[in-house]
Amino acid sequence: MHIPASVRRFLVLLPICLFVIAADARASVTSLLLTGDPGDYISGGRTYFYTPADGLFTVNRNYHNGVSLSFHTPSYSHWWYVDFSAPGQQSLAVGVYSGALRFPFEGSQAGLDVSGDGRGCNTLQATFEVKEVTYGSSGAVLSFWATFEQHCEGFAPAARGEIRYNATVALELTTTTAISGFELDPIAFGVTGADVLGRHVTLSATGLPSGATFVDNGDNTGTFAWTPGYRQAGTYLVTFRGDNGAGNSETVFSTIVVMARPPVNDDISRAIPITDVPSTFTAFTTLATWALDDPFCGGAGRSVWYAFTPATDMRVEMNTFGSDYDTTLSVYTGTRGSLTQLACNDNAGKSPQSRIRFDAQAGVTYWVMAGAYYGSAGGQLVLNVLEPPPPLSIALTLAGFGDVDAASGEAAVIGRITCSRPVLVTISGQLKQDRGQDSLTGTFALVVSCNGTSDWSAPVVVPLSLFEGRAADLFAGGKATITASASASDQDAGETAHSNAAARIVLRGKR
Repeated sequence: MHIPASVRRFLVLLPICLFVIAADARASVTSLLLTGDPGDYISGGRTYFYTPADGLFTVNRNYHNGVSLSFHTPSYSHWWYVDFSAPGQQSLAVGVYSGALRFPFEGSQAGLDVSGDGRGCNTLQATFEVKEVTYGSSGAVLSFWATFEQHCEGFAPAARGEIRYNATVALELTTTTAISGFELDPIAFGVTGADVLGRHVTLSATGLPSGATFVDNGDNTGTFAWTPGYRQAGTYLVTFRGDNGAGNSETVFSTIVVMARPPVNDDISRAIPITDVPSTFTAFTTLATWALDDPFCGGAGRSVWYAFTPATDMRVEMNTFGSDYDTTLSVYTGTRGSLTQLACNDNAGKSPQSRIRFDAQAGVTYWVMAGAYYGSAGGQLVLNVLEPPPPLSIALTLAGFGDVDAASGEAAVIGRITCSRPVLVTISGQLKQDRGQDSLTGTFALVVSCNGTSDWSAPVVVPLSLFEGRAADLFAGGKATITASASASDQDAGETAHSNAAARIVLRGKR
């Protein structure tokens, strides 16, 4: 088939025209990237990235025939200025400019000055590359694209960055450049890659915070998702990169600010209900507060609240074992401002954690306060709720006999103590013996380490004032009366127990 020459020329030129059209359709991008080495004064070693979504960009020709750009956020919390000039105050053109000095004191050299947020260099050495610059008929800047590196005062740490103003790029990435949220609240946003020729863009992310994920959805979009946990408050910079597989790649940045928040149960009015036994609760209490009407237990410190209303009568234990700071734990009945304390513990044994045990009645609401001991800054609280072992109990029994030394009149009494769990028991009492018209009374006291069942004996002490050198004032074999009491305290559990005993005994003489 014969194709006219004019048609053949059109077909040859068609791909070239299509390429020009595609090139003209490239994205027009405006952004400012500023980063720097540790020790750089201008950047502070941080990375800043802004687009028109973050504030206002202004571009103009400066009086050295160069290009000046400025940016500020709506509240002026951040503002930056970047000034460029060519050697000899010629018009800036595409190319690399080395040996630049501080604008506008550059003389015949190229000039650069990157300053902002109240920081600037007195002297500097710099290099920059203009990748794109176009001017309108009146000389106005229509587009500009440059990268730069600046060293303040001759120091080695550098500020680096890239400025784009209506720059034409083959690949454009867009995302949320700044976002904030609270600990425990989910944060999610998307990243989109747009290639001028519709090619597939592979997306990736670096600098993800612990627990965060980024997924390339395979359709030129990606999804960042993260739920910050306790102790993850702070500022994070995440870098997203797109690659079209044809030699073009782009990078954008997102600054994520995570704010700490007081625990939800910081106040008794927002107490977390305890519905199951056993159960465990956790909270981060460094931002917890102390209300003016919070009751006292081991110091006025950061407190959080729980409410327990059992369906049946039960004995319950609550402890803070596993917490990483010095805690207090207490339980109350009543209403706010008129609470009655049932238990308070600020040190379970030798541990900085706390434990309480109490008998709870069905239908009664018990208010549980977990606090920080005096000057403690709080931390990770672990509250465990469980059924405790049986309450501490002791039983004191007295033997039906005792011993007495016939020569000295010294007597000793004998008994046994039983306990529901290992504990130290204090036993004291008196021995009384009638001698004719008189009676002789002595006392005894001792501490027994009880581990189930322990036998004990104790010498009886007679006050010195009774001794007048007469045998009648000494204990002797025969009947006597003994009364005694025992008490024990389990500091770990915050429990005490008591037992009393009395008996008619026989003192057996011995030589």
